[in-house]
Amino acid sequence: MQHDSNPPQAADGTHTDVGTHADVGNHAGVISRTTLTVRGYHLDGYGHVNNARYLEFYEEGRWEFMLAHLDLAALKREGIAMVAVNLNLDWHYPATVHDELVITTRLSELGRRKMIMRQEIHLGERRMGEVHPRSGALVSRADFTFVLMNTNTGRAMPLDGEIGALLGALVSEETA
Repeated sequence: MQHDSNPPQAADGTHTDVGTHADVGNHAGVISRTTLTVRGYHLDGYGHVNNARYLEFYEEGRWEFMLAHLDLAALKREGIAMVAVNLNLDWHYPATVHDELVITTRLSELGRRKMIMRQEIHLGERRMGEVHPRSGALVSRADFTFVLMNTNTGRAMPLDGEIGALLGALVSEETA
């Protein structure tokens, strides 16, 4: 299973900076960074990003990560789907209109049948062309638990063999 080494550029203005990181344990992994800008339609009646929108922001980050590192068409042909089975999400600081947000995504754990993607959203450096006074502040953190599902049987698959090796190479123990 191969992955595309050229990350896509999204038509909606988001972009991804995917880098490979190695830590002292000679354990390689990757962390992707996707940047987007908060728009008025992302806000709730209180003037900050609606809680449901964070799920969309996190999904954008995961799609960028997966498109850069997994051959999704091959997985589909092989009858493999990546299915979310659990979510733990914490909010730390409210994002508001025109905030630049940086979504970091990494595969943080790989077990025998499940994997966990750790994602964080931080305030970016800019807001309406000016330096953001809270640049770098943690906005939100989420852990998404996934399984690979055999689409023919509807059952979870073990994360071993070729797919296990590919996913194992993506695991990053670094903080996002």
